[in-house]
Amino acid sequence: MGFRHRYRRAGSVVAVTAATLVVLTPGQPVAIADHTGGVTYTDIATPGTSLADYRRAPSPDHALREANRQKPVVTAEDFAEEPVHDRGLPGVVLFDYDNDGDSDVFVTNGPGRPMSLYRNDLHHGHASFVNVAAGSGLELTAMDANGACAGDLDNDGNIDLYILGRNEPDHLLENLGHGKFRDVTEASHTAAGDYDHISCTMADFDNDGKLDIAVANTWPMKDAFALLAEPYKYNDPNQMFHNDGGLRFTDVSDSSGFTTIDTGHGMAKLADISWAIAAVDIDQDGDQDLVVANDQGAIPMIKYGGMNRGFNRVWKNDGHGHFTDMTYQLHLEEPGAWMGLSFGDFNFDGTIDMFSTNFGDYVLMNPPLPQIKQQLGDWTSRWLLQKPDGTFVDPRRSSQNPPSGNAPDPTLGGLNATPFGWGTSTLDYDNDGATDILYHGSLDAISAVTADNPGALLHNEGPSAVRNGFLPTFNYDDVFTRSGADHSHRTVIGVATGDLDHNGFEDVVTVGSSVNPGELTPYHSVQDFDFHSPFDDGSFLEVYAHIGSHDSVLYTPTGKHTEDGNLAVEMNNGGNGNRSVSVRTKGSIGFTPKATVNRDGIGAVVKFTPAGGPTAIRPVIAGSSFASQDELAGTFGMGKANRGTVDVLWPGGVRNKLYDVRAGERVTMPEIPCSYADKTMSAWSYGTCVTHAVRDLVKSRQITLGQGIRLTTSALRAYYEAH
Repeated sequence: MGFRHRYRRAGSVVAVTAATLVVLTPGQPVAIADHTGGVTYTDIATPGTSLADYRRAPSPDHALREANRQKPVVTAEDFAEEPVHDRGLPGVVLFDYDNDGDSDVFVTNGPGRPMSLYRNDLHHGHASFVNVAAGSGLELTAMDANGACAGDLDNDGNIDLYILGRNEPDHLLENLGHGKFRDVTEASHTAAGDYDHISCTMADFDNDGKLDIAVANTWPMKDAFALLAEPYKYNDPNQMFHNDGGLRFTDVSDSSGFTTIDTGHGMAKLADISWAIAAVDIDQDGDQDLVVANDQGAIPMIKYGGMNRGFNRVWKNDGHGHFTDMTYQLHLEEPGAWMGLSFGDFNFDGTIDMFSTNFGDYVLMNPPLPQIKQQLGDWTSRWLLQKPDGTFVDPRRSSQNPPSGNAPDPTLGGLNATPFGWGTSTLDYDNDGATDILYHGSLDAISAVTADNPGALLHNEGPSAVRNGFLPTFNYDDVFTRSGADHSHRTVIGVATGDLDHNGFEDVVTVGSSVNPGELTPYHSVQDFDFHSPFDDGSFLEVYAHIGSHDSVLYTPTGKHTEDGNLAVEMNNGGNGNRSVSVRTKGSIGFTPKATVNRDGIGAVVKFTPAGGPTAIRPVIAGSSFASQDELAGTFGMGKANRGTVDVLWPGGVRNKLYDVRAGERVTMPEIPCSYADKTMSAWSYGTCVTHAVRDLVKSRQITLGQGIRLTTSALRAYYEAH
């Protein structure tokens, strides 16, 4: 069946032509402020290290895409019918697989090459890594893997691993301890079929003390028609698995409500193109909600005569594991090619905001991509700000015409335009007490290979720079252009952050699906524009050159190509004198009778307030970003403060506090199942509850006697201050 015929049958208004039609409205000139100095990063995945040995194996259908590059003339139909993301979509997970107190690095791979597990041999503040995957049981050499996520699914103290397959089953690996894993996929009923599984997340959705699993899926990617043609026909549904105990799971995708979406005209059982997923208590009510990043693809938005389908959807949890799509009620029905997710309080108002990566404002200048009308702001990666009433404000509003003019924050705080994005993390990289944003990306799919994202590190300028009492200000810090890792020539997919060397500053691990060894072509050479953005000097790898008339759909290969992707581990050297604390949550289920929180404390919302400084919020999330997972412990910047207060909202709604946390401390915060905010508890009953719980935790050697005294003192103080 011909390309154009399939389009007509699908009723799509998309067409592919020789040139991309781009309608660009430039932003107003805005001064880009200098970043806060002193912080540097160094890539340690250098030749001679085991980290430098990683190479991403392509997917089996990579050969089909390569065949197009051997043809003298390539048509739009050839592009549409070739596989998408054939070099794979690798993910990275930071987790302490061996319980030695530091985070190790797991990276997925394609068929013919094993997964990588880099053990962190932290010694006197120096982190070095050795690949110990061989003989561990998680090599899975035959698997074509996408993302992964990790959590202690059986509450035995060892973090288990769930690895996602491209058009093949997923694998659940039980951590047996001592560096060994066992594949329990068949017995656990978590294979999840032959969908294209991209990202996963773990959380206790029904507050029974056990982590459940949710998975975001796309489409088989054998061709591009799910992006270009009929909106829902080719997509794979998302999935959810309830933990029944004993590493046994039940598929509750339909019964949980997770496969029912709000179309704007009613609820329907339809599947989106879902790239990223995160379980997070977005409204801080004590249960885990679901946020999923979905792709509009090349289907025109409503304002261009099509339909809106690519949203950041939020499913609210009723507390018992049943979900309702609340996207429209929360004002999140803004279309985009949404791909990655990260969370934090960007404007210091006590609510959890989100950042979502997107196609970017530059990619559509790269011929020969499909014809898509574009205004500046349609495809911007951006933050979405939660109001006190739970609804969200989109600073750009891609549904509006134009979004850069008719929106709450038309210049996006002065950035004006942003590059392509996949994985993202929130972190306070300079420890000034404000939550910053990091995201990476670049596209190696269909006809395009972009190079417009050198590592987008967005520095939060702090409470004094919040505009109109609500809108945060971010400025680009180009620190990653000097780390030694050339991100402009990497197609970075997975991103994860954590303090790998325990120096109090967060490090960054990224994995790419490909690298671009050839000479790059600046976007300025194909289109005249000026967005007044720090990212205006982006480029692309010209794999195909247009031939024939302006309106032809014919191209010829240039001979340029991509190669297997690699790994970068960029260590934050600090250097500005700012201080921090580390907070690790730990559920107490099984150690004291009233405890209900899973062993890792996944799903908790941690707040930290340094003396005299703003409060930062970090949800403990097992899987978000894109196909990846940050370290579960959180690093909180303090500026020059010496002390601060930790406040934890646990799954289920209990709140605990710890006062006088000192700069440089690495705190393990155990669940004490007695809430200082519970107005129904008398002082006596609350004190008795705390005393008994702390006694049990000391007796089971989860904490020392000294820690127990400190926790008890803080708990009583928190109660009296709240009452």
